Amino acid sequence: MISDAEQYSELVRLYGEYGDDELIALGRRVGDLTETAQEILKGELARRKWVVSPEVKEPVGDVIAAEKNDPGDGFGWLAPEDCITEFAESEDALAAGEMLRTEGIECEVMLPQGLDMRAPRVAVAPTDVERAAILLAKPIPEEFRVMVRTRDQFEVPTCPGCGATDPLLEEIEPTNKWRCEVCDRVWVDG
Repeated sequence: MISDAEQYSELVRLYGEYGDDELIALGRRVGDLTETAQEILKGELARRKWVVSPEVKEPVGDVIAAEKNDPGDGFGWLAPEDCITEFAESEDALAAGEMLRTEGIECEVMLPQGLDMRAPRVAVAPTDVERAAILLAKPIPEEFRVMVRTRDQFEVPTCPGCGATDPLLEEIEPTNKWRCEVCDRVWVDG
């Protein structure tokens, strides 16, 4: 009888000898393997920098919106192929994600990192595939592209007194000091 340690070593050797196609095919059936075999397979896939979407026999269930790229961080790496849409540019995928979330469709945006040469992708739950496909078949509205481009940009405050936009920045040290040109109110960032 083979010991657990010998079986573990044998699987590490065996999966290490598999070609990429064989390993990916096995990864799509990961649920059919023992826990030990799953652990070894995931390790070999990670070593080769591959992320594989297993075949899904049941809906993924509740999903959480995310913009993470590491296997296991979100649900996208588990999504079946028909739940994933590829994009030419990262901005396209990010804008599509914003659009889908606005329409109440939870999704995960997956951008290539490191040695990952795959296209930017967006994954949705199997229950949302049809709705997402209808939305993604149309051009992505410019407002979502602008949202992506300006997400981390500085926003000019509005006057806390009258709500006027575009106040005058009078000082920057030690903190920003603003003056409203409409009601003449002065305030500092805080």
